[in-house]
Parts: sequence; structure tokens; C-alpha cells
Amino acid sequence: MTIAKDFASKAAVAFVALAMIFTMSVPASNAQQSAEDLQKMINDLLAQIATLQAQAGQGSATASGYTWTRDLKTGMTGADVKELQKFLNADPDTRVAATGAGSAGMETETYGPATTAAVSKFQVKYRADILSPAGLVNPTGYFGPSTRAKANALNTVTTTPDEDEEEGSTDEEEEEESNELSGEGSLDTFEMDDATDTDVQEGAEDAELAEITMEATDGDIEIDRMDFTIETDGDNTENDPWEVFEEITLWVDGEEVASFDASDEDNYLDEDDGTFRFTNVGLVLMEDEEVEVTVAATVAGSVDDAGVSDEGDWTLTATEVRYFDADGVATTDELPSASAAFEIVEEGEGEELKFGTASSNPDATDIVVDTDDSTDGVTILEYTIEAQEGDIELNTLFVKVDTSATSSLVIDDIALEIDGQSFDAENSASTTANTTTFEFDIDGDVTIDADDEVTVAVVVDIKSQESSTNVDRYSNGTTIEANVTSVERDLTDAEGADDIDTFSGSASGESHTLVAEGIVVPVDGVEATTDTQGENDTIGKFTIEFEVTAVEGDFYIKELATEGTSATTGVEFSVDGGKATSSGVLSSTADEDTSGVFTVREGETETFTLTVTVDPFATGQYRVQLGNVNYTSDEDGITSTEAYTPTPAQDFRTGYETVQGS
Repeated sequence: MTIAKDFASKAAVAFVALAMIFTMSVPASNAQQSAEDLQKMINDLLAQIATLQAQAGQGSATASGYTWTRDLKTGMTGADVKELQKFLNADPDTRVAATGAGSAGMETETYGPATTAAVSKFQVKYRADILSPAGLVNPTGYFGPSTRAKANALNTVTTTPDEDEEEGSTDEEEEEESNELSGEGSLDTFEMDDATDTDVQEGAEDAELAEITMEATDGDIEIDRMDFTIETDGDNTENDPWEVFEEITLWVDGEEVASFDASDEDNYLDEDDGTFRFTNVGLVLMEDEEVEVTVAATVAGSVDDAGVSDEGDWTLTATEVRYFDADGVATTDELPSASAAFEIVEEGEGEELKFGTASSNPDATDIVVDTDDSTDGVTILEYTIEAQEGDIELNTLFVKVDTSATSSLVIDDIALEIDGQSFDAENSASTTANTTTFEFDIDGDVTIDADDEVTVAVVVDIKSQESSTNVDRYSNGTTIEANVTSVERDLTDAEGADDIDTFSGSASGESHTLVAEGIVVPVDGVEATTDTQGENDTIGKFTIEFEVTAVEGDFYIKELATEGTSATTGVEFSVDGGKATSSGVLSSTADEDTSGVFTVREGETETFTLTVTVDPFATGQYRVQLGNVNYTSDEDGITSTEAYTPTPAQDFRTGYETVQGS
């Protein structure tokens, strides 16, 4: 059965079920099945139909073809918001609401908290297309350019091609590369260098021994055979190469071009000096084009000299090469002074795990938490683990998490995400302390290839701010931070050739603030500009535009900008660069319910603009930094204010501007 036919049969059943809901008679004795219950059943069936449509390869389940042309955020209204809610409701994973306003068939034109949450789910679902390219780890709930582009792409109406069209194909002609030689070529260059790593572990497969560079001149040539010697300095316990090496190979651009069975003494041209030959190499060197050849070897699993001081040293020497030119004339060149040295070391020697903070580690940020429900899937740290000198298998990892409240009151669950796999913690958060070291059983499910690294994400589910009895579990402004210090690092259980006992590095996470009530000033809503005024550029003008979102209530900010750190109303700012006279003005898109006081309503985001003029005493470079944003739940903007400190600080300041002294 084709996908389309399978979908048709499933959809038919779903539609019949939907029709039965509307036509069936409900006896009086079943009055407890309310209209709300029926609406929920309808919504569930609509979601199932949407899923079947998506399975049928029809893109977005709605496939309405609607195109969004502007960015949307909390507090905005319009027909495009309603279309967005319809689109989100078509996918059970991103549904705006199960019942009531915003649910399927009851979409509204208001972009409220439920729509914001649904957009966040959409961003997480398509993380690779929306968040990762922008360097973001956590969703924003902002329907911006990247989110809008993904939604428009999924909402495009598409048609399913006929099976005959799918099976049709166009034959393409294959062109064969010509290896015909030309000219009376000769070997102009033959250079041999040590491999990048001169330590070769016992038991290694295709370990690099040497790098060869060759170049032909006056025409093309074809390498037919190459002779080498492989020998020790005589101090080794094992001096016979056939006791140490199983196979020696030649590689070009990652492809094996020749091999020699090194484990059989009879294969050597001269057993005394370990002379051997690669035959029928067939490697073509085009005129004046360098070709790099790697000599590699597979080493026996147990070598007596491995790891023994002053033993295990070997030298590989190229002695002779034979090649043909375009006329089939054979030439044999002797190769003096072409050699490479290496040492056979004990298997597992030098193996190490190196820890570091990932470039994608989330910056310090505000995490908006729910007062009634848990806030799930928040990434608080991303770090890397690199395997050095061998493939290393992870068994157990440890991470320390600090909270400014008792850990168990904040953390509901915690997991590590590695290469698409998730590993839950073996222990629970501490019920008595603010610090918990979590243990994660990887159980060998993750292997890091030699000289490669994996990224580890520490993901937490945060408990609701209030308990079921409406008692605060933790206060507004509680912080959470994850780290892998040398202590947690050294607890790691991992295996390479043997148990790994060498570790280095560490991983440091940022401190994140939990906001259940108050304001949030997101870093991605900041824009800063600089300019100069006056006939001789003697006045600097600095502007910082930022957004403020109210969480769980209306909040008020005084229309005031003060230089320094002692203000308790409005906003604070500072000027770097030298002595100067400065003044600040605060403006906003917010309403003024009280004159001179800006109102940010619950769930809405308003834009604020701090404009600072700087009149310096002397010519120099100046910049302006946004300090605390003081807010209150009192309409006067003054009583019982709380200070919000924007973080990270470097993202809330202007660049430097040169201003002339007056």
C-alpha cells in the first residue's frame, strides 16, 4: 500500500469518527459528558487527522499556503496571528491550547503567552533550522525571521506526484577519466617525512608511518613498484619486522593503492635489512603536479619493546622506485636519504580525555518559569569532551549543579544529551544543600573517536515556583549554574585500550536567573548606536534600545535615567572613557497610566530607549553602559522598587565613539 493510500484509509476512519461525535445521541444519564469533553475529543481527532496528513508527505498538516510577512511577538494582534495559531494547532506537538481560546477552531488574533509557548515548542522541534544557525540553545518564543522562514516553508501547498512520475528518471552519460600518459616524463621530486605523530601504538590499524611527496617533470609517469627497508637500531628485543608488523600499505587521498603482507618472512626481498617491495602500484603522476602518498602499517597486538625505554625505535627508508613514461620506457631510480623514523609504544599510551566549555554554551540569561507547572528542557551548560590518542568509550560522567535555593526545590529532573541520546541522572537533587553532584550512567553507549570530540548538553526540568498549596518553593530571582570542575572531571569512568586515568580541562557554565514574577530584559532585543553632534564633534550621542517583558503581573518603570549606581527608580547608566558631563533620557513605546511612569502589562513586551549625551572635558573614546532597570508593581513607579540587572553586561553597552574635547 502506498503512503497516500494508507493515509486515505486512516483519514476516512478519523472523519467517520468525527461525524459520529456530532450525530450520536447522548442519554440524559450521561450528562457528565459535557460540551467541554466533546470539544476535547474533537480537537484530539483533528490533531490525529493533521498527523496523518503530515505522514502522507503533505508538508504542514494545514498546508493553507498562507505566508507570514512580519515578525510577531507577545502583545501583537492581527489576522496573521490567527493564521499562526491555526498553523501551530495543526501539529499536536505545537498546539496553542487543548480547549478554549486559542484551541483548534477557536483561534484568536492575539499573540499571548499561550502563543508564545507554542512558538517556543515549534522552535525546539525544528531546532536545527531555527535555533542552531543563530547560535541559540533555548527557544525565545519570538516569531522572528528564522522561525517565520521555517513556518512559511512548511505551510507551502504541495502536491504528491504520481507514482509513474516518481519512478521516472533521466539517464546520465558517464564520462571516463583518461589516464593516458604524455611526454617523456621522469621523477623530479621524491621527499619523505616523518608522520605527524611518530608514536605508533601496538595493535594499531593503518597507523601512519611516513608521508611521501612525489612530482614528475617533462611529462607524465606511472609508478610501477617501490622498494623500502624497515629496520631497528639493533637495541630492540624484537628486531625482525615480520614479528612486529602485519601489513604495510600505501594510501593516496584516503584510498589504499598498494599493500604488502609484512607478517611473512618469505615475502621480504632481504630478511637481513627488512627490504620489501610494493608491486603493480599503478599510481599516475601528471606532469608538474605533486602527489602525496601515506605509508601506513597495521601493528601486532603485543610487541615486547612497546613502552620500554630506548626500545621500539624503527626507521622506514625508501630505496628504489621504478616507473614508466608515455612510451613505456621503464626507469629505476635509487633514492638516497629518503627515510622516516617512528616508535612502537604501548597500546593506550597517551590516551586522555580533555574537557572544555563549548562555543555553543548558553550565555547568562533569564529563565521564565511557570508558577504552576514545571519548565522543561532548559539547557544550562554545553561542554565538549575530546578523545586523544585513541578511541575512548564513556561509562560514567558527573556534573555539579549549584542553585541559590535548596536543589530539590528547584530541580525536577536533569539529563545529559550526547549525539542525540539522552541520559537521566542516577541520583536526585539534594534535599538539604544548594549543590548537587549528579551522576550519569552512559554505560558505553557513547564512543569518542581518536582526536574527535562530542558536545554534551546539561538539560534540566525546573519545578513550578509554587507548590500545590500555593507556597513558594523558591524565590523570584533564584539562580542555577552547572559546572564540570576538576573534581567532577576526575570522577569520570571511561575506557580506551585500558581504563582512562588521565584527564584535563574543565567546563564552566553561566549563572541563569529564574524569573517567576517581574520583568525580563532579553539580550536578543538590544540595539546600540553611537554618533557625534556639534560643529566639531564635541558632543557624543549614545543610544541603547532594549525590550522589557512583564511576567505574571503589570509593572511600572519611572521615566528617569540616572548616571551612577545609586538610583532606585528608572534606569541607571555609566559612561566609560574619562571625565565628562553627561545626561540621559528614557523613552518607551509603553503607555503612561501615571504621568511620567511607563506601564508594561502582563505578558506584553515594550521597547525602551536610553539616550545619553556626553560632553567630554578632553578628546577621547567614550561609551555608555546600561545599568539596573528599577521596576515596581506600584503605579507610582517609586514604591518598593526592585532592581533588574541586565546580563551579560557586555551586551548592554554601546561601542566606543571618539568625541572631541570642548
